[in-house]
Amino acid sequence: MINQQRYTIGVDIGTTSTKAVLYQEDLQVVDSTYVGYDIIQTEPGMAEQDPKAIFQAVLSVIRTLMEKDTSIKEKVDFISFSSAMHSVIVIDEKNELLTNCLTWADNRSTELVTQLKANTDWKALYQKTGTPIHSMTPLSKIIWLKEYHPAILKKAKKIIGIKEYILYKLTGEYKIDYSLASATGLFNIHELAWDQDILKLFGIEASILSEPVDVTYRWPAIQEKYADEMSISAATDLVIGASDGCLSNLGVGAMNPGETAITIGTSGAIRMVTNHIVLDTEGRTFCYYLSKGRWVIGGAVNNGGNVMAWLTAVLYPEGSLLVDNGVETRLEQLNRLAEIIQPGAEGLYFLPYLNGERAPLWESQATGSYIGLAAHHTTGHMVRAAMEGVLFNLHDVWQIIQEVGGLSKTIKVTGGFLNSPLWKQMIADIFGRPMQQPTSFESSCLGAVLIGKDSEETAEQTLLQENRVLVEGITESKIWMQPNQPIVEKYQKIIPTYQKLAKEMSNVRKVLSETN
Repeated sequence: MINQQRYTIGVDIGTTSTKAVLYQEDLQVVDSTYVGYDIIQTEPGMAEQDPKAIFQAVLSVIRTLMEKDTSIKEKVDFISFSSAMHSVIVIDEKNELLTNCLTWADNRSTELVTQLKANTDWKALYQKTGTPIHSMTPLSKIIWLKEYHPAILKKAKKIIGIKEYILYKLTGEYKIDYSLASATGLFNIHELAWDQDILKLFGIEASILSEPVDVTYRWPAIQEKYADEMSISAATDLVIGASDGCLSNLGVGAMNPGETAITIGTSGAIRMVTNHIVLDTEGRTFCYYLSKGRWVIGGAVNNGGNVMAWLTAVLYPEGSLLVDNGVETRLEQLNRLAEIIQPGAEGLYFLPYLNGERAPLWESQATGSYIGLAAHHTTGHMVRAAMEGVLFNLHDVWQIIQEVGGLSKTIKVTGGFLNSPLWKQMIADIFGRPMQQPTSFESSCLGAVLIGKDSEETAEQTLLQENRVLVEGITESKIWMQPNQPIVEKYQKIIPTYQKLAKEMSNVRKVLSETN
C-alpha cells in the first residue's frame, strides 16, 4: 500500500537561532534541526542581527529536514512560522536592506522612551495597543531612528520585522500577522488595524508598514528559486503564523483561561490565555493577539538564566571543577551549593535586574543588587538568593496578571532552567502550584503548526476545538513537581519583603543616577 502519511513543518525564528521541526499528521515529531547566529553589539545598548544570515538559516533548517528523506518533498502540506517579537528592519525602494535587524534587546531608545512617558499620555497609548511603553517596541525603535538616523527613514519604503522580511523573500509580499502587529505599539488591538491616531502622532505613514492579516493567512506557493534551495515543492503552502510567546502557550497546552505558561531561558516570560482583551490600568502587562477569541496576557522579563550565567562567570572564572566522581561544571557546582541553603537564603535578597527590566518595572536602566549581605553568607547563599530573585520577579508579574485576568489554576513551564531540579522545585514552592513540565518538543514550532492546521478548518469548528484530545495528548505533562507546603508558607512571608525592597531600591537607583 502506498504511504499516504502527510507532514507539516513548524519554523521558529528566534533571537539566537532558527529552529525547525517536521511533524506527522498526528503531531508526532519526525525530526528537528536548528542554526544559530550572532548578535551584533558594537556600541552600548545595541543588539542587531544580519537579516540575510537569518534568512539563510531558515532556508538551511528546512533543507536539512527535507534532505534526510527526499521522498516526503511532495507530502508537506504547509510550513508555518513563529518569530521573536519587537524587531525592526528598514527596507528601501528596491526592497534592499537599509539597516540590520534591531532586536527586542536593542535599548538605544531608552532616553527617548523616558521623554515619551513624561510628555504624552502613554497609558492611553497602551490602552489602544496592549503593548507597554518600553525601548523593546518597534514604536520606540522608529522614534530612535527618526531622532538619530533620519536620512535612513527618508529612503525607506518599508519598516518591517524579521518574519516579514523572511516571508517577503519567500512570497514577494509584505504582510504581518495580527499577533506580531499587536506587539509593535502601533496596532489597535480593538480594531485589529494600524492605529491612525498613533501613526499621526509620531509621523508614520501607514503605507510604510506591512498589511496586517490574521494568523491563519496562507500563501499557496513559494518562490521557485527558494523552494529549490530548501529542497521542497514550490506548491507547499506557507502559513504566516504568530509570535513565539503566544505560540508557546499553544505548544505547551496552556490554551484556556487560568492556564499559565512560564518560560525561563536566557530571559523569561509568564503568560496566560484569555478569551477577551485584558488590560492593566497601570500598563504593566501586555495583551497580544493569538487567534480568533484568544488573547495572551502576561509579562516578559530580561533576567532569567542569564543571571546564573553571570554568577557562574563571576564566582568561577576558571571553568569546570574536579570532584571525587569526575568533572563538575561551574553551574552544577553552584546548584549543589545552593541546595544546602534554606529558603530565603538567611535574609539575603537579590534583585535580578542585571540587564534593565521589562515586567514588572518596565525600566530599561534598572540595575541589580544584593541586599542584606553579611559575613555569614557564603557562595551558596548568593546563588540561592539569585535563583529566588529571578522567580520572585516572575511571581510579581504573575500576581499582576491574576489581578487583571483571573485566577491562575495551573502552571506549565519550559526553558533551560528545567535542567536544575532545585530551580524546578523552587517554582512549585514560590508559586504554590504543582509545576508541570510538558513533554511537547519546541513549543513555538508546535504552536505554529497548530495555527496552520487551524487555518485548514472552518471558523465555526477549528482544529483546536475539534481535536483538543489530540493536542492535550501531545502536550500532556509527564513531569510534575508538587509544592512543599511548609516551604510554600515560608515563601509567602518572604515574598512581601522582596517586594518592599524592590520598591525602595527604585529610589536608591535614582540617587545613583544623579551621581553617575
